Amino acid sequence: MAPEAFSAALEVTAFEEAFDHRRSDREAQGATAMNLTKSDFIVARSCGTKLYYKKLRYPTLNDENEYLEFLADGGYMVETMAKLLYPDGIEVAHWDQPEQAFEETSRRLQAGDVTLFEATVVHNGLLARVDILRREGDTLRLIEVKSSSIDSDADGPKPFRGGKGEIASGWRPYLEDVTFQAVVLHRAFPHLRVIPFLCVVDKAKSATENTTFDKFRLVRGDGPDGSWRPKVHYLGDVTRLRKEHVLAIVPLVTEVDELIVEVGRAADALASTIREPIRSIPPEIGKKCKGCEYRLHKETVGKNGFRECWGALADPDPHILDLYRVDALGGKNRDMVAELAAKGLSRLCEVPADLLAGAYGSRQRLQLECTAGGREEIAPALRSILAAHPYPLHFIDFEGSRLAVPYHPDMRPYEQASFQWSCHTISAPGSPASHADWLNCEEAFPNFKFARTLRNQIGNEGTVYIWSPYEVVILREIRGQMEKYGCDEFGLASWIEALTAPENSRVVDLCALAKDYYFHPSMKGSLSIKQVLPAVWGADANLRADPLFLKYARRDDHGELLNPYATLPPLPIGETEEVVKEGTGAMRVYQEMMFGRAKDDPGRRETYRRLLLQYCELDTAAMVAIWLHWIRTGVMNTDNVTN
Repeated sequence: MAPEAFSAALEVTAFEEAFDHRRSDREAQGATAMNLTKSDFIVARSCGTKLYYKKLRYPTLNDENEYLEFLADGGYMVETMAKLLYPDGIEVAHWDQPEQAFEETSRRLQAGDVTLFEATVVHNGLLARVDILRREGDTLRLIEVKSSSIDSDADGPKPFRGGKGEIASGWRPYLEDVTFQAVVLHRAFPHLRVIPFLCVVDKAKSATENTTFDKFRLVRGDGPDGSWRPKVHYLGDVTRLRKEHVLAIVPLVTEVDELIVEVGRAADALASTIREPIRSIPPEIGKKCKGCEYRLHKETVGKNGFRECWGALADPDPHILDLYRVDALGGKNRDMVAELAAKGLSRLCEVPADLLAGAYGSRQRLQLECTAGGREEIAPALRSILAAHPYPLHFIDFEGSRLAVPYHPDMRPYEQASFQWSCHTISAPGSPASHADWLNCEEAFPNFKFARTLRNQIGNEGTVYIWSPYEVVILREIRGQMEKYGCDEFGLASWIEALTAPENSRVVDLCALAKDYYFHPSMKGSLSIKQVLPAVWGADANLRADPLFLKYARRDDHGELLNPYATLPPLPIGETEEVVKEGTGAMRVYQEMMFGRAKDDPGRRETYRRLLLQYCELDTAAMVAIWLHWIRTGVMNTDNVTN
């Protein structure tokens, strides 16, 4: 539901970054600081200073990022599918001992034709682990597996290039990854020709019963908390999978030839910085630091990469990087964060007013003014806008998942499966909000029943409130799936078309209204509902006394008001307790309920069902809370924003 989560879910790079993050954790266990791995190289290409932090194991925000771990799990399933295409493949041992693994790799390659999984190649401080390496005579076929995707029908014969023939910027990190491996192979085995390939998911292919999610069972690795390399067991028909897989193996000879000199030089330069004594590449601080994984919470004890890069300029709170759309500050082609930092300026309040221009200038000015005054701002027009919306008012939220390995036969990779909705409805002015929900519990494609039950709930009358365009996008996708799967329900199809039509004023995006008419200092630069709800929750004592929200009105042992998402009760699962507080947790729990250990355990399955229902209910209750806070402005008094 949150804009940040929605955009991340659709961004291809997020999936592969997740997979590489888990891989780099594995590599770090076996690679000394003297070796530059391919994941080291990719990280350093985005920011050279990160190489130093990565090799010295500085803590990152990714260490506990459930979304990245969730996506990485899908990457391991794709890798397993790819390896199953080569029945003669041999897994190279000693992955945690690079030199021994290289000796085994060399020995097997020298013996003649062979297919190796996780082949390890080390040469002059560079280390590459190759997903699939095949020797065929004097040729080495290098096959790198990625969980990102192409559409072989729509993308044409050159899916990694732009309209002018250049390497597409979005694919460049992946192609440099393959090129790095080719460099190391060329140097280690100069008498053999290297032919590189990229194996990706193909969205033009549909899954069969042998290529669905339930046929891949992931077992956590043996590192701390299940980290390091997990194992994936395939439970289907391997012979059929080899004919029915959803992968595309694309040659990269021209792309690698184009990049190989540049990548080789860059790899050598980076490798020289991690030879003893390891040294840090001087940081280039700027707007790109906003999303840095080394930007830990201010109170974090121990190593802090962001603090080392920025020095005392890291300390201000709120920080310049907390500015809404700070990337656009000063215009597209300027890095004003870097320019201001060079002058010793990093406080949010130190941003010059004359820089607050363009499409985001008004909200940036509002943020600076409200933050400086320690006040909440609700524009007078907001209440009038809300008051004009016809009843009944429906506040809706969807939960769904799009995976590289689909849940159901006939689905394509990364096709959406919508498994849950929640709706709070206020039928008339002054009426209490009632709640309804739906959760798929059947082993069948859920999207059409999802849409039917939603139509039964919200019908054709009143206002439909959403938070971000996610719900509209999903309904439009379901409409397309009706065509694809032959779902001949004219009434349902026309209802979706009418509801999602651009000119339909019935659907109102509360996030867009927050952007234009609302600000609270605690939100900083975010419009996520996970930030807006705590803001209104702390500012509105009457809201906390409302019967609808009493179960969320709790304080911690120190008397501090809890974020409502922190009040969701954990429920017992075996010998542990679990709670779902965000969308990633919902996806994980749904998968476990439908396809995991809970599938044949009624008690565990019921607990997972309750976890999903209570989380999704809060998402729409949060929208009601925000709406109530806004609509009652000027009618009631609110607490100080620091309450």
